[in-house]
Amino acid sequence: MKAALPAAPGCSRFVKLWRDDGSDFGERERLLVQLLRPHLYEVYLDTQRRRRNVPQLSRRELDVLRLAASGRSNAAIAQELFVAVSTVRKHLEHIFDRTGVRTRAEAAALVLPHLSVIDPH
Repeated sequence: MKAALPAAPGCSRFVKLWRDDGSDFGERERLLVQLLRPHLYEVYLDTQRRRRNVPQLSRRELDVLRLAASGRSNAAIAQELFVAVSTVRKHLEHIFDRTGVRTRAEAAALVLPHLSVIDPH
């Protein structure tokens, strides 16, 4: 049995399952694999992230980092994301702690090239 996972246009990504005895999979097993597909994809993304030593950031931290990397100030980021400036500062603190760097440029250089692995959306 083959379950398709999300992939870039023109690419394919599958999980293949087989049985040693050669018997076919039943409908119940096919449905179970369909339910597991999003979880299997998350495991794949986590494996890719770990393999490339990319720090794990939340979706909101990634949003803040993208905007910071584009040159926006904390106030502009806060306005765009509808949060307080102190929240933006706290997100940046977490980003710096998780990446082990001290500037926006260093964090962006470390994380943004791997965005398709971290956050393919």
